[in-house]
Amino acid sequence: MNNNYKIVRTIFENTFQRVVECKENETGDIFYSNIITSPKVINLINIPELKSLSSNILEAYNTDDRIYIYTYPLNLRYKGLKEGITGNLTLKQQFNVSEKIIMLAQNIFNMTDVVQQKILDLDRIFVDEDHNLYVDLNLVFEQEYDIADNETFKRLGNILHYIFSGTEIVDYNISDTIPPDVLKIIVRCLTKEYVFPKDIFEELKQSPIYGMIFAPVNTTDINKSIIKERETVEKETAEDDNFIESEADSVKEDDSVLNIYLNGDSKQEQPHKNKNVFPKKEILRLAVSLLIVVIVLLIGNKIIKMFNTEETMGGDPNKQIGNEEPGEQDPSEPTDPENDTPPSDITDSTEIYFNDKLLESTGYSGSKAEIDNNIYLEGKNSLLIKNEGDGKVKSLFAVVDFNDEKFSYMLKQQIGIGAKIKSEKDVEVSVVLEAYNNGALASNFHTKLDVYDDMWSPLTVPINVTNADYLNIYIEYEGQNKVWVDSIYIDVIK
Repeated sequence: MNNNYKIVRTIFENTFQRVVECKENETGDIFYSNIITSPKVINLINIPELKSLSSNILEAYNTDDRIYIYTYPLNLRYKGLKEGITGNLTLKQQFNVSEKIIMLAQNIFNMTDVVQQKILDLDRIFVDEDHNLYVDLNLVFEQEYDIADNETFKRLGNILHYIFSGTEIVDYNISDTIPPDVLKIIVRCLTKEYVFPKDIFEELKQSPIYGMIFAPVNTTDINKSIIKERETVEKETAEDDNFIESEADSVKEDDSVLNIYLNGDSKQEQPHKNKNVFPKKEILRLAVSLLIVVIVLLIGNKIIKMFNTEETMGGDPNKQIGNEEPGEQDPSEPTDPENDTPPSDITDSTEIYFNDKLLESTGYSGSKAEIDNNIYLEGKNSLLIKNEGDGKVKSLFAVVDFNDEKFSYMLKQQIGIGAKIKSEKDVEVSVVLEAYNNGALASNFHTKLDVYDDMWSPLTVPINVTNADYLNIYIEYEGQNKVWVDSIYIDVIK
């Protein structure tokens, strides 16, 4: 941008961002200058990804210590989404706009959660006369960190609700004027039953109402098919009649044949008097159906036997998981040294994401969990985060090294982090996730969980990691207590 402009007013300003409205001296055009100086906020933004969207960006770039985003006012060229679609859309147009909204959500789904939240806002989306979408990317950040939860699907459900009803969702009250197929999709968005926005698009395309609007039935082809089938039936009927007539003629010409039928003195097979009642295609279908049923029954029987075998071999039902002595063996069972295989180096789920070699490779030297062999849910141990004081403790209990080929496939995917957690006393803990790139914190995320002293509480956290070398996962809580973590599972959500 050139420097031939004057500042009209300050729109937003805090310690790490300043947004001002500017006016060019020569043309009088209005534009916005958005300068971000916080390293944490800078790490939340990917400029090339923003530029790939249909938006109001005039120019955007990074320097060593700040981001510059110059935009023009969208309301001077286009209508806001609310104004542009209210009361004047046909059902087909509503579906067209919905498809574009869903694809916008898919295109931004690899961005950080807070940026997705800023973009997928009813007040930031504009439409032209052809209902093409434009996004206002004059982003304002009130905080320096990512949000605790991904709201993309909830916001998407609210926008779809507005497109079909003209109102937003308030206290989960959904309009009864929305088509049932769309209503089901909106509810599933609110309850976060989808993995990716493109899954919504696929379900929308497969709905009956979508098929009626965009794939009308071709009556000409149907009529042709009916005529062709009718001709086939008539041809088969004529062949059957000819066959019966020829059989009758042959019977009249040969009395000996008639005598054989009456007396039953011969073992010769009787000639067919008529064609099979069922067409060959129907017989084939019945045979295939029966074969499938038989296969399913056989597989089911095998699975039941397998489960019964496992239960029989399960040992003492009173034995509690986690209190078994390693190396115990029934003395009545013989051992075969030739069949013994050496144990794997990693014998517990906690060791996959928490071991000395992994911590050394990432250079971590802060507070970390302890290995506890006394209290655990599965395997041979759990990870203990202990706080002996009244202050706050934050300890590492898992690391995902994306430079390791076993985990590199997780990058730019939605990852599901699962574990089981219990405590000595009931407590609320924070699960903190920090992604590091080139040794610096790239993004962070946290969520809260109630942990109890009498049960293992399940932990499930979905997160997107776009560009990082490794991901550190911590437990944070306050006050004297002990918290155990076990059954750690981390993988891409399918």
